[in-house]
Amino acid sequence: MLVYVATWPRCGNALTRNLLFLNFRNLTANGYPSDAPKSERLKPEYFGDFVRYYQVGYPPYIGLQNNALQRLKDNPQLRRDCAALSEIFFVKTHELPPEEPIEGEAYICMTRHPVRAVASFRKLRTSYDLSSILAGSYAGGRYDDWHEAWDACDMPNVTVRYEDVVGDPGVLIRPVSTLIDRPIPEFIRKMPLAVSKEMNPDRNPGLFLNGWRKVLTEQEAARVWTELGETASRYGYDNLTPSVDAADEENVSALQGDQAVSR
Repeated sequence: MLVYVATWPRCGNALTRNLLFLNFRNLTANGYPSDAPKSERLKPEYFGDFVRYYQVGYPPYIGLQNNALQRLKDNPQLRRDCAALSEIFFVKTHELPPEEPIEGEAYICMTRHPVRAVASFRKLRTSYDLSSILAGSYAGGRYDDWHEAWDACDMPNVTVRYEDVVGDPGVLIRPVSTLIDRPIPEFIRKMPLAVSKEMNPDRNPGLFLNGWRKVLTEQEAARVWTELGETASRYGYDNLTPSVDAADEENVSALQGDQAVSR
């Protein structure tokens, strides 16, 4: 089974991957090129497009190597084989879904309030201004287009909200166990945000729910909601700046004139 771990940038991909590993003991292959070494504790054994992992107390398992998205694109037979096998191949992606899904493919999508996602992106990628972030200049395109494409994709899936999973990882793990036909862990393990921040403070700055206020002004947040709120509301999100009303339209419009930074 080939399972895409799909998020728009800064919407909880690392959190999803960490929880999948903690609860199902399967690493997610990086869909993109990466020189980051695999943990020697897992005794990685590389062959072809694959890597075999060994864990004390658990059976060995096979995953895809890094740059998995390109590997799957270049070799359609590899994609068909991964989808057909009983093993679970998790692959990180920020891209749009494959145009023609095949049997045995599925996806896990974690979404996030767009204001929080944009604030997190802006804090991490300081060379991108608000216009370029909203335009989706980094990966996957616009937040609304990205989510609509995955929603329309005809694949079995689990779609959850970042904010819900932070409070209860079972919101993710229970439906995923059904998706991949694995038993629900007797004890569902958590990945506290404080631990995540300590492990990688640059990529996990620990903004939590209201940290966006340290990165965006209320007018900027209002602009994000104006552009992306219609899509976000389908996931149950509300406007975080309801006090920014028509009187602030002039300020919001002025923000739309900032120049996008090229990718």
